[in-house]
Amino acid sequence: MFQMKRVLPFKLPILWCTSPWKMFDKVDESTVITKDVSTDTGWERLRLMFTFDEDISPELNSAMHAGLTGIFFGALYGGFVKSRLAYIDFFERNQATAFRSHVEAKKVLQDHVTINFAKGALYWGWRLGLFTSSLVLISTAVSIYRGKSGILEYTVAGCVSGCLFRANLGVRGMLVGGLLGSALGTIGGCVIFAILKASGFTMEDIRNTQYQWRKHRTETKQKWMKAATEKETVENELLKHHDAKLESPALPGSEPELDSN
Repeated sequence: MFQMKRVLPFKLPILWCTSPWKMFDKVDESTVITKDVSTDTGWERLRLMFTFDEDISPELNSAMHAGLTGIFFGALYGGFVKSRLAYIDFFERNQATAFRSHVEAKKVLQDHVTINFAKGALYWGWRLGLFTSSLVLISTAVSIYRGKSGILEYTVAGCVSGCLFRANLGVRGMLVGGLLGSALGTIGGCVIFAILKASGFTMEDIRNTQYQWRKHRTETKQKWMKAATEKETVENELLKHHDAKLESPALPGSEPELDSN
């Protein structure tokens, strides 16, 4: 229930000077808006994780980098293994094959090895990339939802990633993949936290370092773009001034000045 109080006119200036309402007209020159995330729920933190502005969140960026790294190493592993098997298989199958020349045999061998390298890179690249990206994404999402880091998110992420990795083998394959992924995720989580414990860091410290590094990179990029824009603006002004001087009509009786240089 509200209570209205009558204020005499001569008290209004005093009330205005002592009231906190006068702070509403003060201009805040800070461009950084902070928010207390300690009171956010798990779903609110997850929503912020999957919120896009001009760039993706640091958590999604880490998952993307993990996926690209998995694709790279998976392609190398699959390509080398498949090409080596193709090299051995070529000599075993073509011992009695008569080629027209030594150059033709080398060309056929090179084509066979290259094609199998591409097949092995494609076979293992997208699989390992999907596994690593899903592992990092799910473990990070579980950690953000819980509001703390532990071994549980690695176990859950390994289980889900193992199920996805063996989804083409049916329910039994997914079950085996989930159990194996859970075991590997638990082992990996224990190893990671043992290393962090020995180094004196936490997962939050690592994420904060990644955030600060990304923030510094963004600020440096913005400074470079601003400097380039200002330089381009100055050059455009000089060109406009030069063009204006050339297009301006000469005064009667005056001769154009020659550049001594």
